[in-house]
Amino acid sequence: MPELPQNIESTFRYILIAAKRAEQLVAGARPRLAGRHVKPTTIALAELGADLVPWRSVTPEEYEALRQQEVAAREAEEHVPVLFPAVPAVAPVIVEPEAEEEDEEDELDEELEGPKFDENLEVVEEAGTDELLTEDLPAEE
Repeated sequence: MPELPQNIESTFRYILIAAKRAEQLVAGARPRLAGRHVKPTTIALAELGADLVPWRSVTPEEYEALRQQEVAAREAEEHVPVLFPAVPAVAPVIVEPEAEEEDEEDELDEELEGPKFDENLEVVEEAGTDELLTEDLPAEE
């Protein structure tokens, strides 16, 4: 870890400030330092090292007031009224002509049986194992 900037007295505070700045960058804040870095945490640490992130210590009372403001803002986001609710998609109703029940049952039976492969097959007689063993083998030269 790099050496702490002079105005930051502890590693813990350094990490907290960098984390808060990284959150701001993730939320869309522009980097204050042009560099080759891409990750928000690396950018935040570079900005903090260059002393480009303004910060100050807060009292416990100020901290509690800031925390309550953040909680109120989150609750307000959760309870935002919906001005234009999404209209559910309506699928068109397809009306098919009524068919006779017997035809439908025959079609279903044919579908369940599957294709008939045995209709056009030729019958081939296979040689028995005895015949295969007794056949003359070509003479070896």
